[in-house]
Amino acid sequence: MDASKISYGTRRLLTLHPIDICINLTGAAITFAWFSQIQPGLTGVGDFVALRDRAIFIIVLIVTVLGIGLPVEFRWFWPLVKQLKILGRKFNVKKLGSVEQQELAEFTEKLLNVPIRMSATNLGAWLVSGVIFAIVPHTFPEYCPWDAASATKISAWTVFLGAPIAVTFSYFVGESWIRTTVREVFPTELLLTQPRSVRISTLSRLLVVSLMIGIIPPIVIGHITLYQITEIQKGHQSIDSFLAQMPMAIGFLVTVFCVIAVSLSIFLARSVSEPLRKTGSAMRRIGRGDLDASIKVVSNDEIGVVGEGFNNMVEGLRERDYIRETFGRYLSQEVVTEILQSPEGVKLGGELRNITILVSDLRGFTKLSESLEPQTVIEILNRYFEKMTDVIIHHRGTIDEFTGDGILVFFGAPKAIPDHARVAVTCALDMQRALEKLNKENLLINWPELRMGIGINSGEVVVGNIGSEKRKKYGAVGSPINVAFRVESLAGAGETLLTPSVYGETSASLELGGIKEAQLKGVDKPITLHRVVALRDG
Repeated sequence: MDASKISYGTRRLLTLHPIDICINLTGAAITFAWFSQIQPGLTGVGDFVALRDRAIFIIVLIVTVLGIGLPVEFRWFWPLVKQLKILGRKFNVKKLGSVEQQELAEFTEKLLNVPIRMSATNLGAWLVSGVIFAIVPHTFPEYCPWDAASATKISAWTVFLGAPIAVTFSYFVGESWIRTTVREVFPTELLLTQPRSVRISTLSRLLVVSLMIGIIPPIVIGHITLYQITEIQKGHQSIDSFLAQMPMAIGFLVTVFCVIAVSLSIFLARSVSEPLRKTGSAMRRIGRGDLDASIKVVSNDEIGVVGEGFNNMVEGLRERDYIRETFGRYLSQEVVTEILQSPEGVKLGGELRNITILVSDLRGFTKLSESLEPQTVIEILNRYFEKMTDVIIHHRGTIDEFTGDGILVFFGAPKAIPDHARVAVTCALDMQRALEKLNKENLLINWPELRMGIGINSGEVVVGNIGSEKRKKYGAVGSPINVAFRVESLAGAGETLLTPSVYGETSASLELGGIKEAQLKGVDKPITLHRVVALRDG
């Protein structure tokens, strides 16, 4: 959020109020035009035609609608404007915490309720106006300029002509105005899920528009025609007057309802098609591999359900893509699939974990490489790493990195392994056997024999994502890793050395080839390193 967007949103919110007043005045003008120009021409019992009566009618209608609607609207509308300004000053930052996001999300829900509250306020004001027109001739006949029959018609047409126009347009115009404001002012992370605003389904909106443009016009025109025919039959209306005035009446209503139909169709199309177009655009971005695509959800209807579902899908794709990118090269396909299918996946944040660390390194390879062609050195290393990687992945190890001609491996992270110490020892012995087999293959093509030393240690380390937003990896930090490297440096060619922490977990199944007493850097007391040569069955 920034000050310019808040200022823009405040201006748009303030503009909506005079727009709503204009909508109500338009509804009053249409109603007035009907009774001042069209209805008097269709003579019948109780028609009011005097200029004074018409002036009183439009004044009473405007004063009633605005006098009732504006105070009610002020009570809930202006606090929203003030709150938007306060939130803009309070949260004028690039990054928002969970508390700030919650507060802003609640405010956006209030804004998205503005159209329904505005139209409900207008509906109440117009209904009250209709009631006033209906009861005044009966309760205060001396103050009413028209008789009861005219009052009944005025009340009915106020409710069934002016009110639907004003209420429907106030909702659809307000909806378009507010949704655009919310999309442009508030950050995407606040609008990824359905807001808890009043739910008006897409079907309901379609039905309202269908009634306004497809059902109400013929009903209104049919009612007027039948009513005037009845008046002719009763002798209250002449055929000549009917034939002279009905085309004007029908033309007026057809013009009004055509304008309404075109306008509502545009607003409804925007209400439905615009979010679908944005969803389609985001889907095309996903198809091009852009997993940063998302859409802003600003409705609590079926389209909002689709938008939230799309965002959840994209979030799942991002998580899966990240997990595959982070672990796909260093874990077996089975383990990666298990992580993806797990309800909790894997914790990618930092956590304390007891794991086993295996460090391997080739003995004398640096000196050996000086006598070989660079391309040969790379080919030897690649074949070596390929064989070792197959063994490590088979034993569910996580390859953290290749260090020159060495390998750093974790057992027990990111996926927990109950017997990670024993698995690490088994993996180390299989690596030594795989190297022996590789050496036989190398001898056939006159490549030098390779020898490897391995050190294994267990302990608690912090595991998680390490690096920056541009480049990061899953790794571990802790002194047990340093100890593992130092133990590896003491391992001779073909040796696998275990620290006491690993030996304590696996001693019952080990076949040892001797022990070493060593003073490791950073460790206060000498430790006993065990050289393992095999594992007993069972």
